[in-house]
Amino acid sequence: MEKLVYLVAIPKGSLLYCSQKIQKFLWDKYALHQGELPEIHLTLEAIAYKDQEEIHEIRRAIGELLIDVRPFEMMASGFSHIPCPYNCITIHIVKTKELKEIYQHIHEGLKEKGFQVREFSSNEIIFHISLAGIHGRQWTEEESRAAWKDVKDFHIQNSSLVDEIQLWFPDLSADKKVIDTFELREGDI
Repeated sequence: MEKLVYLVAIPKGSLLYCSQKIQKFLWDKYALHQGELPEIHLTLEAIAYKDQEEIHEIRRAIGELLIDVRPFEMMASGFSHIPCPYNCITIHIVKTKELKEIYQHIHEGLKEKGFQVREFSSNEIIFHISLAGIHGRQWTEEESRAAWKDVKDFHIQNSSLVDEIQLWFPDLSADKKVIDTFELREGDI
């Protein structure tokens, strides 16, 4: 199994608060708890690595790529259900021109620097925040469909300014997860 690190954006304010409330509702109602609740985030990229040295190279490359990326708005618009085998409930993140350009800049930049990234183009990727189905107790397809019915008609149109991006290991424990934090400053990509 290949080892991956994840480049993520963490929402703030009302989007974070609303996402956490809905996540907690789903996890409590369907008894999904097994350890910590996953932190709410939008995955921008998954990057394969071989060893610790390559993680240092990835950090350096991301720092270079993000130097001119300015803070951006992340906007939620409704919910999605990713069926079997994932059985995942997500918040749909609007694929704005700005978010698409930032993704493309990071994705293509990492590929050009020789790193193995996901194969999604900026037209193919579906931006989302996972709420239930990836971590915790494995639930059934029937449970995930019932959870989808619980949230699908809830009106969510919150947004959040993203002014930092983090590089993570796939670990739920906060003290083991964060590899690096990249502050976004005013400028153009």
